[in-house]
Amino acid sequence: MSDNTAQELHPSKRFKSSVKEQSISTQSRFLLESSTDSFYPVQCPAESFIYNPITLGKYSLSDSRLFSNGAAIPTIREDVKLPIDLNIGFKDWSDSSEIPTLDSLFRWISDNNFVTDNIDLLTYRGLLKKIAMTKYDVYKNHWCVRLSKLYSTVIMDEIETEEHKRKRQTESEQQKKFQYYGHRFEKEILQYENDPKESNIVVTSKIGQYRCLFAAEVDGKDKMGNIVEIKTHRELLTNHHGQAFKRSKLLNTYLQCYIAGISQTCFGFRDQKGLLTQMRNYSLIDIEKKCVKEWNKDIIMAFLSNVLKWALNQIESGKVYHLQYSGDNHIKLLQVENVKYLPDWFVDHATNCQDNEKA
Repeated sequence: MSDNTAQELHPSKRFKSSVKEQSISTQSRFLLESSTDSFYPVQCPAESFIYNPITLGKYSLSDSRLFSNGAAIPTIREDVKLPIDLNIGFKDWSDSSEIPTLDSLFRWISDNNFVTDNIDLLTYRGLLKKIAMTKYDVYKNHWCVRLSKLYSTVIMDEIETEEHKRKRQTESEQQKKFQYYGHRFEKEILQYENDPKESNIVVTSKIGQYRCLFAAEVDGKDKMGNIVEIKTHRELLTNHHGQAFKRSKLLNTYLQCYIAGISQTCFGFRDQKGLLTQMRNYSLIDIEKKCVKEWNKDIIMAFLSNVLKWALNQIESGKVYHLQYSGDNHIKLLQVENVKYLPDWFVDHATNCQDNEKA
């Protein structure tokens, strides 16, 4: 394919492409516009796309991003008193959120001598969720991921889009408060063993034909030890609020949990001034039943599986690609300049695993 030519892949062609990337800026396009439900007849339940996610380990990150192998996941307290003023501490809070990297997952793999030979895709849960949500995303949020192959494993991490950078740089005080409310809610209802840290689990699962290994940040656990996803949301005062809640927030939360094998959620509902007055628990089964008219899990997972199949089939060793969505009708795969970005120590670990396998 010559430079700057685009190929549109239609669902009826099962997303197979014989085209191989040959030069910088070569593109292939996954036709989102035609990816309607009628083009995605679900032949089998979603468990065939993600089944039996298994947690292999845990790790934690301090505020300064210091890695610790293993993690003590905080427990949800049973003596939570309502209402909760979520504004407490906001003036002293500094939002340190950044585009996440795979360095901590690389460190877990290295420290635990984990062999990735049978892993097809190495990433983190948030990227799988972003791609999966594209089909039903009412806000058409842009995203861009970087893909490269290290031996037989495709590594997928995030590249910040211009849209995301602009939103981050122009956030209002109120938008920052809404972000802080979730952080404060967790601090109010969780019991920590030591200083609060970011807890992560490492999960292996299968999406379509691909065996995946990914990291997923987790919030807390109940008294039985089950991991619980914790969220805040504004009070549902009108039918419009309820519909928006189901189309966006519950979809986002459901996928976040489902991909990592988490079955329980805890929502705190607050008013516009940040006073939280209600807490409700939803299982994933509850969410599915509530949202049956808004979105379909099977179609979402089929979509994710097909996008990964289309993209990963074109990745060649020694090349770097961007898989991106810009709010239009296409997901694009572009070969970009081959810039070295994987840590040498992780490449050495993968090389040693290969050598030991051959020995």
